[in-house]
Amino acid sequence: MLDRLWTPELDSFLKDLLDRRGPIRAVFDFDNTLVRNDFGEAVMNRLLAEGVPWIEDIRPFFSDSETGTRLNDLRKKDGHAFQKETWKFYETVHDAEGLEASYRWSTWIFSGRSDSELRRTAREVWEENRKSLSSEAVRPYTALIELIRELRKNGADLWIVTASPQGVIQEVSSIWGIPEDRVLGVELEEESGILKRGVKEPFTYGSGKVRRILDATGGEGYEIAFGDTENDFPLLENSKLKGIFLDRGKGKNPPLGSLVQPVQGWPVISSSFS
Repeated sequence: MLDRLWTPELDSFLKDLLDRRGPIRAVFDFDNTLVRNDFGEAVMNRLLAEGVPWIEDIRPFFSDSETGTRLNDLRKKDGHAFQKETWKFYETVHDAEGLEASYRWSTWIFSGRSDSELRRTAREVWEENRKSLSSEAVRPYTALIELIRELRKNGADLWIVTASPQGVIQEVSSIWGIPEDRVLGVELEEESGILKRGVKEPFTYGSGKVRRILDATGGEGYEIAFGDTENDFPLLENSKLKGIFLDRGKGKNPPLGSLVQPVQGWPVISSSFS
């Protein structure tokens, strides 16, 4: 049974969808879609607070050499101050070049170690959030857990397409019963088993999300998609049936024809989830 938290229009649509004969393919963004808050960002904050010591020199990642030198020194002295200052620089990239550019710029933060080491950090951050009582903790939305359970009963082909690093989200996708090979995210280039800053294209942002899922499904596409930001709009508007926009009250207008679900105050799974 579906949770009663959906709007009447979405409740009707989803019940009709579950009554359809034959499996469907459903695609989900991850951060602020399957979960409340941003898990990729939480992992990034942990890496910054630790000062990313596995990266020998961070100065090449800053266009302003003075800022790069200052932050390269600061990270060895005060991780939390370094975290704060790095976010300030991120905002300058965002203001000057847009959200996709700032996403691409930040990928260096996840580099410098193996994918397994990054995933270990992701698991540690997930466990900390699972135990936290803070409203800022990353938690699965109850309604999405329930919907995915029903879709799985119907044999649906479920995918996650995210602008977070692929390994980070693969580490926790089993909570929704979604296999790791059904998680498409940002892939960093590797050299001798170490993640590098370079991104393998297509970058899973905007239309890049659509390209990745089309490539992965042999061009078949998908029936429904769920997302919460403009980053997901191409994913929503390329759904064969409907795109479903989770509205966090940020003043974003989804593509015409999308179904809208307000999520402010939506319940999340308790700290007992694993």
